Amino acid sequence: MILLALACLPAGFIFSQTDNEKKAAFQLSFIPPLSTQGTEAPIYTNAVSFNILAGVSRSVTTFSVSGLGMYVKQDLGGFHLAGLGTYAGGSGQGTMIAGLLNRTSDYSGFQLSGLVNKTHEMNGIQITGLANVATGTMNGFQLAGLVNVANDVNGFQIGGLMNKAKKVSGFQLAAILNIADESDYPIGLVNLIKNGEKSIGITYDEIGSTMVAFRSGGRILYGILGVGYNHKAKEEKYVAEGGLGAHIPISSRFRINNELRSQFLTDFSEDNQVDHNSFAIMPAFRFTPHLELFGGPSLNYMSTNNTDNLSMFPSHSLWKKHTDTKLKQLYLGFSVGVQYIF
Repeated sequence: MILLALACLPAGFIFSQTDNEKKAAFQLSFIPPLSTQGTEAPIYTNAVSFNILAGVSRSVTTFSVSGLGMYVKQDLGGFHLAGLGTYAGGSGQGTMIAGLLNRTSDYSGFQLSGLVNKTHEMNGIQITGLANVATGTMNGFQLAGLVNVANDVNGFQIGGLMNKAKKVSGFQLAAILNIADESDYPIGLVNLIKNGEKSIGITYDEIGSTMVAFRSGGRILYGILGVGYNHKAKEEKYVAEGGLGAHIPISSRFRINNELRSQFLTDFSEDNQVDHNSFAIMPAFRFTPHLELFGGPSLNYMSTNNTDNLSMFPSHSLWKKHTDTKLKQLYLGFSVGVQYIF
């Protein structure tokens, strides 16, 4: 972004020109004001702008390519490619591809950048390595290596680290965190939804793990993050848990909680660990507005390289493969718990 600003810095000395619009089919620029339009470049609307390093236009209607960057005072349309970035003070439509930054007011179309896409209103697709920011409404989807930010979302957000919005009509998917005022379908380990639901609960399952977990999400989907202790394990007694869940509302006091959970049992050594994955269907009854009891059957797959943990594995199974070096088993189990909802 600093290099882009330096490349377009000479344009700052020519913005004082009278803003009487001129039109041209083509502009060739080395760096402002060294271009076919000289110091008048900021008042030209160009169909095509070819910039060896950087260029400045009032508007570009069809195509631009820039070795470093392009500054457009007003609107742009068509296809735009820049080594560092393209910045437009007005709105745009079409396709923007930049090594670092795409920046417009309102945009309709497709934006792809190495670091940041930033708009006010966005109708279309934003894909970036770092962050997408739409300070107004996002109609479409955002895909970012780290962070997506929008006001209202009509579509979905996929972020490597987190998503943030106000009202989401669609879903949010993040590896760690989703934040929103309203979002029924957040998918992440932690989901801080203002009009959603958060709880602290205790669960117990068939292999002897007692877990304390934080569940958070919207009206339908929620995330699970927990820690616990297993009293049956020979060595791997400490448990970490992550997962996703979905509520099926039946009435104001009764619903069915469906959870897909993955547990990792360890004694903090490299050699000893147990992997326990389960899918549980648990009817849940809310005694008070804040207290809920739940429990039900589960389908489980467990494996370990420590055969001393054979006693943890249920005697019944749907499938199993026990050898001298590894234990694997698919079986039916259970999970029960209670949680405080806030």
